[in-house]
Amino acid sequence: MDVVWLKKDLRLHDHAPLSLIATGGNCRPCVILYLYEPDQLCEKTVHGSHVAFVNEGLVDLDLRLSGRYSIAGDAIDVYRHQFQCITVCHAGAAFTLRTLHQQRPIHQILCHMETSHLKSFARDKAVRRWCRSNNVPIKEFNQTGVTRCLSSRDDFTSNFNRYLDQLMPETPSPEQLQEMRRRLINVDAEGVKLHGRCLSPLNPADMQEIPVEQRHDRANRQYGGECKALDMFRSFLSHRGANYSSGISSPNTSWTTGSRLSPYLTWGNISLRYVIVNSKRKQNELRAVKKVSSSPSPWLRSLASFQSRMHWRSHFMQKLESQPSLEEEDLCPTFSQLRRQPHDFCQEYYDAWCQGRTGFPFVDACMRCLIDCGWINFRMRAMLVSFATYNLWLDWRKISCHLARVFLDYEPGIHYPQLQMQAGTTGINAMRVYNVTKQGKDQDPSGIFIRRYVPELRNVPDEYIHEPYNMPASVQKKFMVTIGNGDDKMTRLGFQPLKQTLSSAHEETDDTNIFFYPSPIVDERSSSKIAKDKLSAVRKQESTKAEAEQVFLKHGSRRSRGGDRDGVKPKALSSTAKRVKVDKGQTSLLSSWKFSSQDHQTASERNVTNVDNNDTQISDKKSTPMSQFSSDIESPQAVMLKPGEWSCKLCTYLNEKPLALACSMCGSLRQ
Repeated sequence: MDVVWLKKDLRLHDHAPLSLIATGGNCRPCVILYLYEPDQLCEKTVHGSHVAFVNEGLVDLDLRLSGRYSIAGDAIDVYRHQFQCITVCHAGAAFTLRTLHQQRPIHQILCHMETSHLKSFARDKAVRRWCRSNNVPIKEFNQTGVTRCLSSRDDFTSNFNRYLDQLMPETPSPEQLQEMRRRLINVDAEGVKLHGRCLSPLNPADMQEIPVEQRHDRANRQYGGECKALDMFRSFLSHRGANYSSGISSPNTSWTTGSRLSPYLTWGNISLRYVIVNSKRKQNELRAVKKVSSSPSPWLRSLASFQSRMHWRSHFMQKLESQPSLEEEDLCPTFSQLRRQPHDFCQEYYDAWCQGRTGFPFVDACMRCLIDCGWINFRMRAMLVSFATYNLWLDWRKISCHLARVFLDYEPGIHYPQLQMQAGTTGINAMRVYNVTKQGKDQDPSGIFIRRYVPELRNVPDEYIHEPYNMPASVQKKFMVTIGNGDDKMTRLGFQPLKQTLSSAHEETDDTNIFFYPSPIVDERSSSKIAKDKLSAVRKQESTKAEAEQVFLKHGSRRSRGGDRDGVKPKALSSTAKRVKVDKGQTSLLSSWKFSSQDHQTASERNVTNVDNNDTQISDKKSTPMSQFSSDIESPQAVMLKPGEWSCKLCTYLNEKPLALACSMCGSLRQ
């Protein structure tokens, strides 16, 4: 028999294993297998909302396979659904496959490749070992454009484009699905005994592997399943995506202008290739319309930005695929001393950050938003990491699990490389230190988002909404809010507000209509300066520069003028390093380090544009980030632009032609 092993690929379209058994023409019996794996559920990054989202995808796929996919997803009682086509077990992968093989010999196992955390990596290796020892072929199909065992980073983009150019597997027709159902093995009816057999989805509230405090669901998260994913994508291409480029930065607008596909991509309810192919088709249609119509439209720019993010998604996942240890180790080892000295980690800081009780309204609103619904736009995620790793000086490894749990779209291949990039431990990226107060004023000027998620400040006037600690006592009393109240945990620990603590407001604590909000737990300006100085000292070391060269060779982005992103490395690479063609117009890594090793001034004093050579742009005040972790940032490690050069806002390439209207690298219009 054939076994289709479902993992993070709960869909029917662009699904090679399901297509093969349904349309391939063979007549072998088959099993479609999904496993709640105890060793995977024990991972600290797992949250009940993840399992609940997966359950909705499982039910949706089972309905589609059984020919009942027209039923509306949210009308189904997920935990009463009886699986018709998918065999579900609460057991380990290698154990279940071995048990199944002993009772009904397995002809082949069909599944998708997965780039995930170390426990998943270990699970896959165990399954492959078992397959080799039992002469059972296992075929793993690509679904992300990531290359397993990539020998050279130079080949990533050509491999990625080759994957996109392949025809998508045929989606089985109703007739083909009916014939496939005839060949499905009913393990219960045929007496096949499998440990942990599940007739209905398991409720995460009953899963002993997940800590009790993490078993709950999130009240306002997105609903899972292929139906919802396809509907979301259709609405994005039909109307929501027009303002994607301009609206993705603000937490107020990104809810509608953003694609909102990230959780569906993470858990496999929609395929990356399907998204890119169909967005390009929409792009070509709009280009054809533009030739006959002169009316301006934001669509083309927005779709270009969207496709760029889809590319960078796989670009970062490739890093974890090539170096799984990134989950636990710094990409550039010389940074391993930072944030790991005695007394560096402050539990009170960590708790306040996790709960959204830092005294910085915009930071707290973003964290509470994640706790409520499991999603927020990427700029705000980057700000949360920046605040934690610079202002609070928390180790990125300490904050990674909490963020993974609150992200409904937690994707390890993006999560760990991006955490390290924001924490400044990659060696090949400029420091990204967010001014969180300025971010709030820029992205939520009227405090709409803050008031929604920090109700303690709902009565605060606009002039104080971003800095409530500056409110005079009389204003606090008038609007019935107390900042830095005596019962606040941070106040008891000795953290004082930036302004005088207002005792007059504390006298009103018996009034139940008064709201309390903590004072800032750190001084934003001084804490960021101390952190930047510490990182700068490490960046100047010769050992850091030498290690960063090797990091770039293994993981750095490759770009060239011809549009091919492969085969380009900075001039700074030593003669002992592997050489490939170097583009003369690109600023080198070591020239950036040479500049940053001098006595630095602030970026505002130099009046230059900050640019990251390899992955994402550090944008100026008016720019819109095209890659997911770009931002409006304070950084002393600015890269000096040559006269006439300008930095592309989309791909960060340094263009030499001062009057050019478009980037010679990616073709995007100059902003």
